[in-house]
Amino acid sequence: MESSTKDWSGKDLVGKNFDGQDLSEYDFSKADLSEASLQGADCSRAAFYRTRMREAQASKARFREADLEEANLSDSVFQEADFTSANLEGADLRRADLARADLSLTNMTGVYMNDARLEKACLREADLKAADLRQADLSGADLTGADLSYSNLEGIRLTGANLKDADFTGAHLKNAHLNQADLSGADFSECDITGADFTGALHLDCSQIESALFEKGSTRFPHYIQLQWTTAENYECRCITE
Repeated sequence: MESSTKDWSGKDLVGKNFDGQDLSEYDFSKADLSEASLQGADCSRAAFYRTRMREAQASKARFREADLEEANLSDSVFQEADFTSANLEGADLRRADLARADLSLTNMTGVYMNDARLEKACLREADLKAADLRQADLSGADLTGADLSYSNLEGIRLTGANLKDADFTGAHLKNAHLNQADLSGADFSECDITGADFTGALHLDCSQIESALFEKGSTRFPHYIQLQWTTAENYECRCITE
């Protein structure tokens, strides 16, 4: 830390206005930034470990390489914010608005993001292992190469999302919406897709289906995936030309 003036750890900063300020490498660990405004602020490499930042306004703020481990960011607005390579492990982003935000290469292991908005967000190669994204909206998001293994994705909206090479191993995708999504190379091994809707999804093949878990008649597949059930639990899959 270059100067003691950058140490705001543990401070009461409720409702403070930091719009457009250079907060790079500041230490806000365990501070209370609830209802604060950081719109357009540069928070690159700043420390927000266990910071309370509920209902904050931080659209277009930059959090590149920042440490937000176990921070409470619930109900905050981060539209078009840049979190590239940030650490969000165990953070609380429930009901947060991250539409069009850049979360590529982030560590989001165990993050809580149920009911969050991430429409058209970029999560390329993000680590979302064991995350909670129930009912989150990631319509049109880019999750190329993202790791969502063992995550709870029940009811998630991935309509039109790019899921190329995404890892869903052991995840729960019950009642998920994957309409029009690009599924080329996605891994659904031991993934529960019961009730999921793959209508109009692209580049899905039988090998991906056969390694997933679902019940007869429960899941909607693209027209080019045809299943013939031989028993209540066994089926033969045929992929016809799209």
